[in-house]
Amino acid sequence: MTTTLTPQQPPQATCLPLPIQQGKQHPERRAFARRLRNYLLVSLAVGLVWGAALLWFIQHYRIAGNETDSLPDTLFLVERGQYPVARGDKLAFHVGEGVRHYPVGMVFIKPVVGMPGDRITWQGDSVYVAGQAIGKAKPRNRFGESMTRTAAGVIPAGHYFVATPHPDSYDSRYTDIGLVSDSQIMGRVVW
Repeated sequence: MTTTLTPQQPPQATCLPLPIQQGKQHPERRAFARRLRNYLLVSLAVGLVWGAALLWFIQHYRIAGNETDSLPDTLFLVERGQYPVARGDKLAFHVGEGVRHYPVGMVFIKPVVGMPGDRITWQGDSVYVAGQAIGKAKPRNRFGESMTRTAAGVIPAGHYFVATPHPDSYDSRYTDIGLVSDSQIMGRVVW
């Protein structure tokens, strides 16, 4: 009699399910769930604080830029709102219709050199406000278009003469910009 050997099959591992115990979790799972919950709550709280701060900033401030050489700086932080205006304040204001090459509502930034009650006078091409020389008016702009000077007279209440010393500044020297009224002012430069 002959015996045949058959290769033995390796024993197969059997996986028995762990008994499920209602209401009990492994300590590692509980710790992970607690850490995840805390992380999500802290992230949500930080996000809400940042969102509220950003919303407050947008409502109270605006960052405005200067694209010309009329002012030495290019970026300004503007505090929105109506404030008492003083000589020397840099105002951010919206331009109206008739300002060539700029869209209605464009924001300009210029320092206040003339207050209500100050007298505007001209001597040749030079403008004076309250007896102080402000600058010269050019007969034509850089595009060759004629420029009309602001009329001499007294600055009325609620209006301001804004100008920079730069010879090419587009400011209250010209009727296109003219005197800036309280209603045009969006705020003052704080930085």
